[in-house]
Amino acid sequence: MSFEISKHLYKIFSLIAKFIICIFLTYSVIFSIAGTIGIIVLYKNIVKPVHDVQYLVKHNPAETVFMKNYRLEMKTKNKTATAFQVFVPNDSISRFLKSAVIAAEDDAFYTHPGFDLEAMLSAYDYNRVHNRNVRGASTITQQLAKNLFLTNEKNFSRKIKELGYTLLMEKYLGKDRILELYLNYAQWGDSIFGCEAASRYYFKKSCTHLSITESARLAASLVSPERLNPLNAKSGFLQRRIEVIANNLFLKHLIDDSAYTLLSGKNPQHDSTYDSVNNDSVPAPKPVETSKFIAKTSKAAVVVKRGHKF
Repeated sequence: MSFEISKHLYKIFSLIAKFIICIFLTYSVIFSIAGTIGIIVLYKNIVKPVHDVQYLVKHNPAETVFMKNYRLEMKTKNKTATAFQVFVPNDSISRFLKSAVIAAEDDAFYTHPGFDLEAMLSAYDYNRVHNRNVRGASTITQQLAKNLFLTNEKNFSRKIKELGYTLLMEKYLGKDRILELYLNYAQWGDSIFGCEAASRYYFKKSCTHLSITESARLAASLVSPERLNPLNAKSGFLQRRIEVIANNLFLKHLIDDSAYTLLSGKNPQHDSTYDSVNNDSVPAPKPVETSKFIAKTSKAAVVVKRGHKF
């Protein structure tokens, strides 16, 4: 009798032991999978972005995600094209172009931390009043993050990634390097990437020698580079964009009366606190953290030519 009881207890303890072992193994597998997923997520969302941005401190990417997607799009359409892109160092880019692009795309570029909260709130109010998404508030840094690393998807996850890359670039690169990369990889027309390729295509000269008028036209077309031609004198939308650029530059005392009139076709109100300067010496915006922003436009451009066959 006692033997049968012992045998019965042994079976019970065996079942309990097997159950505990099964639970242990199950949780081990779950924790292993969760740990692996955690490592992958950590790498994709923290380690990789940091590495990607740190690489840009001393290296120029051969191709951005935007350019890669453009190339793939051409392939799906059975089209063959060449992307024209020539890298130009910061001090060989016309100071007029830098000023105009900042005035057009991100007037507070040298003062915000990578995102412009005031502009975001203003865009939100404007879009809410007009009941449609017609005004954006992406800074130059945010646009660069999207061009370099992200797709055109419009979802919360991409916005979070964009913000992460934006903050990392502000931390590791600084304003001058961000602007240099932006100007060298922005799209300026069908298959045209970067300010040097754009300048040579539209104005038959290096971007080192762009005038204030030419710079304003290029900057104004950035909002829709495949639709707006900087040389289209009949485009009312392009001219209104140029007027906005002229107004922003004039209000910051970066151009004089004659330059304002040249760009906008209007006579500015006289500002007695502003000392007029010659149009050929329009100053660049004063940077917050470095003086390298002010380029010597007489310096010969040092370029690295690169063409991507699509």
